[in-house]
Amino acid sequence: MEMFMTMDQAILFWIQEHLVSPMLSPIMIMFSALGNAGIIWILIGLAMLYTRKYRTAGIAVFLGLSFSLLIGNVLLKPLVMRLRPCLNYPWMPLLVACPPTNDFSFPSGHTFGSFAALAAMFNVLQGKEKWLFSGLAVIISFSRMYLFLHYPSDIFFGCLLGILFGKLAWYIAASLPVWEEKTC
Repeated sequence: MEMFMTMDQAILFWIQEHLVSPMLSPIMIMFSALGNAGIIWILIGLAMLYTRKYRTAGIAVFLGLSFSLLIGNVLLKPLVMRLRPCLNYPWMPLLVACPPTNDFSFPSGHTFGSFAALAAMFNVLQGKEKWLFSGLAVIISFSRMYLFLHYPSDIFFGCLLGILFGKLAWYIAASLPVWEEKTC
């Protein structure tokens, strides 16, 4: 376990030393903000609900985000109670405010929600859409380490859980009767 924690810290500090830059920081802050409360995924899910072709995926996005909230924030974070790196290393300069001590780190909610939404809609996405939404999920997730708010393992497990529960959300949504517009 100690080796695991040492590797987690080493990766996080490597990012801080080699990748954080004045040019990249505003971009990372913006992408992190897009993931706040899953707002970008909620907007995408709403757009999908509006279109018959993507309606099942829209339902799946909302189910995936609900799983992320319940499993990640309500169950796992209070159970694991892992402090964020910005609390463990308070001398590190931050680009954004550090969340309160009772807002735990494991798993990353931004990552869990992003990958749950991505996996929930992945079956209906076409080539460029897959790359666009996958890139968005990856950048939102990476921004959390860049901003010194999560450890790499928080991101890794958030990604795994997101994919797992996003796929589950898709299978549940695909089994439901989808509301279709009726024509006379």
